[in-house]
Amino acid sequence: MSKVVTNWKLASLLAAGAMVASPSLAAPADEVDALRAQVEALKARESEALRKLDALEARLQALEQSRLSDTQTADMRGMGANSSLSAVRFGETVVLAQDAGGEGGEPDRKAPAPTAAVEDVTLQQQGITGRRFSLEAGLTYSYFDNARINLNGFLALDSIFLGRISIDQLRAHIITADLTARYGLTDRLQFDVNVPYLYRYSNFQSGGAGGAATSLTEKSVKDHGLGDISVGASYRILKETPGRPDVVFTARVKAPTGKHPFGVEVVEVEGSEGNLVIPTDLSTGSGVWGASLGVSALKTIDPLVVFGSATYFRNFKRKFDDIDEAEDEQPGTVKMGDAIQIGAGVAFALNERSSLSMSYSQRFVNRARIRPAGEDEQIIVGSQANIGLVNLGGTFALTDRISIISTVGIGLTEDAPSMVAGIRVPVRF
Repeated sequence: MSKVVTNWKLASLLAAGAMVASPSLAAPADEVDALRAQVEALKARESEALRKLDALEARLQALEQSRLSDTQTADMRGMGANSSLSAVRFGETVVLAQDAGGEGGEPDRKAPAPTAAVEDVTLQQQGITGRRFSLEAGLTYSYFDNARINLNGFLALDSIFLGRISIDQLRAHIITADLTARYGLTDRLQFDVNVPYLYRYSNFQSGGAGGAATSLTEKSVKDHGLGDISVGASYRILKETPGRPDVVFTARVKAPTGKHPFGVEVVEVEGSEGNLVIPTDLSTGSGVWGASLGVSALKTIDPLVVFGSATYFRNFKRKFDDIDEAEDEQPGTVKMGDAIQIGAGVAFALNERSSLSMSYSQRFVNRARIRPAGEDEQIIVGSQANIGLVNLGGTFALTDRISIISTVGIGLTEDAPSMVAGIRVPVRF
């Protein structure tokens, strides 16, 4: 039996050898090698595809199970530590960046940098950029329109007024050009200096001169000069996280470098018969040293940015050689009223480079006081003020370093300017 099997195997081998040797029955050797090479390449590609698929499944599982932590989002504005995941905020999408230095070959995910719109809103509302150095040029136009009726006489028979009646109107235009330089020591601490230059034009009108209702007297006064220079510091107390806003503390000091309003003489306009008196000069500054302390908060709620602020203004006493409008000099001390300002608003991101904002601010100013030399302190009647403004604004980033910030303010109270319009161009380095 074993001999039969052996003979059968031998016959099989001989038959196979005959088939290989015959060109009509066996494939060429080079074709077999090519097929084997293709099979090996397909196996390698299949192995690489399976490896990539496993990596994608692992990343998907990690994303589904992970949650944002305070450490991962220590700086939602992209100015701090790395984070594993950054949520969509203010027009941004989730960005996953691989760091070759990650441990174990796993990619490190970093929070995206802030959009230009976020930086512009932060600069406008908190005055802090996060950049090492920046310059900002601004131009602001303010318009005041005030009309009043002056009565100089007495009431007879409880219904008839005997005396002089005049209708006075003041239209004032103020154009302010200023330059602000900011320097950041860290991403939290920043210093700045602001230098303004003012041009003022005021038009005074009075009707009723000589008792004639149609009589109108008009006179204009204009002036220009350096305003009050101020320096300030901003410190970011808290950085924004999913559960808390970005909080910035600010402090400023204002120097009386502008032309002060005290001791300016007033003159009677010729032909007004005493109805209209105007100042000979217009001031470009407050005339006193001042300081302010404020705190502002800003929270990103995609696609909105909500912000608010509160500031206290302090004015210090100062002595002047002349404090009244009479021709003779009257030395004395002046104490301008302190003020408190509050404000809040919201900005809406149109895209990564532009946004629209709306806010409201209100400032309460206390009465001013003067003390002529050798006399008691006196309150200046009517020097208190309540200034309420609605502000509409827009920002647009021309490049990553240059932006345009525009605002329009509408006065809501009697003491507020009728209209304020401004444009600012910050340049970041």
